[in-house]
Amino acid sequence: MTGLQQLYYLHGVGFDFVKYDGSYVVFDEVTRQTAIECCGVDPQNLHEVEQINFELDIAPWTRVVEEVTLGNSEHGKFVIKVHESHKYTGMSIKIPEIGIDTTVRLNEYPEVGDYVHDNNRYIAIEIDLGAMPIGYFNFSLEGAFGQVSSELWSVPKRCFNPYDDNTDKKPLGISLQLYTLKSDRNYGVGDFTDLKHLIELFAQQGGDFVLLNPLHLLFAEHPEEASPYSPSHRCLINPLYIALDDIEQWVGSDCVQRFALIADVQSEISMSETFIDYTKTSHVKYKLFRHLYECWRQKPYQESLLQDFIDDKKAALGEIILSQFDWFLQWLAFEQIASCQALCIAKGMEIGLVNDLAVGCTESGLEYNSYQSSFSQNANIGAPPDPWAEQGQNWGMPALNPVKVKQDQFRYFRSLVKSNLSQVGALRIDHVMSLRRLWWCFTKDEQDLGCYVYYPFEYLLAVLKIESHLHSAIVIGEDLGVVPPEVTRALEDSAIFGNTLFYFEKTDNGDFKPSEQLRKNALIMVANHDVPPFHGWWNGKDLDIKLSYKLIDTPQYEQSKSARDTEKERLINWVSQHQVSNIDLNSPSQDVYQAVMFILAKSGSRLLAIQLDDLDLQEFPVNIPGTHKEYPNWRRKLNHELSELFTFNQNFIQQLNAIRKQS
Repeated sequence: MTGLQQLYYLHGVGFDFVKYDGSYVVFDEVTRQTAIECCGVDPQNLHEVEQINFELDIAPWTRVVEEVTLGNSEHGKFVIKVHESHKYTGMSIKIPEIGIDTTVRLNEYPEVGDYVHDNNRYIAIEIDLGAMPIGYFNFSLEGAFGQVSSELWSVPKRCFNPYDDNTDKKPLGISLQLYTLKSDRNYGVGDFTDLKHLIELFAQQGGDFVLLNPLHLLFAEHPEEASPYSPSHRCLINPLYIALDDIEQWVGSDCVQRFALIADVQSEISMSETFIDYTKTSHVKYKLFRHLYECWRQKPYQESLLQDFIDDKKAALGEIILSQFDWFLQWLAFEQIASCQALCIAKGMEIGLVNDLAVGCTESGLEYNSYQSSFSQNANIGAPPDPWAEQGQNWGMPALNPVKVKQDQFRYFRSLVKSNLSQVGALRIDHVMSLRRLWWCFTKDEQDLGCYVYYPFEYLLAVLKIESHLHSAIVIGEDLGVVPPEVTRALEDSAIFGNTLFYFEKTDNGDFKPSEQLRKNALIMVANHDVPPFHGWWNGKDLDIKLSYKLIDTPQYEQSKSARDTEKERLINWVSQHQVSNIDLNSPSQDVYQAVMFILAKSGSRLLAIQLDDLDLQEFPVNIPGTHKEYPNWRRKLNHELSELFTFNQNFIQQLNAIRKQS
């Protein structure tokens, strides 16, 4: 392997991949060199290349331990590397946090690898300390090699998941975009009080979890940048979700009374139309937030709790640039979502809230600013060519440098997982393949290029395993699209649920899969935010919308209508194969949808989610991938209020729940 080829490998720059159509693609030299340049390395500087290769490949053998040492919690096993001359010496091990202070003889433990450099042989030795608690622990080693220290990660074999091997429990959930909730008490955007109302209604009908859209911090100064998947900071919450009528327990009754006197809260309530006016809503809510903050400052109720919150966040996230007012809003937001999760548990839900972690952040946001040194230069993440985007997709978010993400003991990634697990019962990870590899988009001489870049999968997976146990929360990985086989195996072995959409569960000949062939260790849904809701799909309204917004032309529309008719026939055949005889092509969409859901409820899939949009008979999609300003993405509201929806669908939800509990 030449110096440059070795550099590609050590930096995670891919060599090849299998395209969606099965064709084999090898990345050319220009593409791979450009990817390395995006990592801040000059591939023409052979001395620099040699130095980096040494540091990434050889130097780790000359150090006893790295900044992070992976261990096995079940057996307390971890690996050290020493010069072979130290094999017959002793070594002391101290892990004060868990009371370990012992001395071992290195020759009593097995060699698990070796490396020869400059006629010196270094050996890897696997130490076994016995079972250890799960977590991150500082430890020190002392022996003939001197004294070294590291952080030992005691990693369980699998994530926390009480449903993985328990076929008696098949939780039923509901998925929604929180901002779409319509009520007579919010300001045009659904908030945490609306969420509490939904929790109470769904729990009454046997629901077990509520899957939310990403609640990440967006851009108050640019409210129309509304995509929850293009956030400013994924460890913070969008304050627009704060409910201003549920604040007394945190700000105090005196503050609430003062607030009511100076702010005409009721007059600003808005029953918005089909689409949200984010500029208006943001203006109203931030005006009220400032009134509230000024009222609170007059007599800061529970100020010590706010300061504790700030201290904890800064310890996890570093010195992030937020004003005291912004921290006040974050405190309220985190307290309110925690109270929503507490309500879930109090109402008997098995899991409660499921957070959604977006795959990246924007370059103009707080997160990028805080961790800029961890990112590549001039490379964005996206997706390779597929049938819907033959040129590939550029999502416009900066790509993490696979070497730099390791710095400071993976603090950045750990903060993401911990922050998004801390108030909920489960975490859904958008585009979970990013733990293993991401498609990078970049340019060279005005030509668009792209390739896969690989990440330290074992370490990122270890963080998920540890944090899921520390928070007693399950993990769901959205694994739609082209998934490397090693990722699929690792998710299964780690008790991480997959996430499948019924629309895409097809056999090789294009038919819908029989229910018994659906993945067991997965969350199955009919649709999500990137595909049309069922009512719109069945009636072809999504195609009408694309035509009306000039996203497709008339010939494309007619072709799509023909393809949809074929899909509907296949769906009816699928329903009839499952002994449902009263459904045909002329059936109302609601009847067809319920038949599909009843069949899915009987399947072996551990988790099943109803989409709230489908209960609402929604026609407009939340998002049309590939569009930005052509269609009002992330703005569509529900047609009905929650009480009306759950009353109308009460029998349906209860039947689904009964099937899940019996099957």
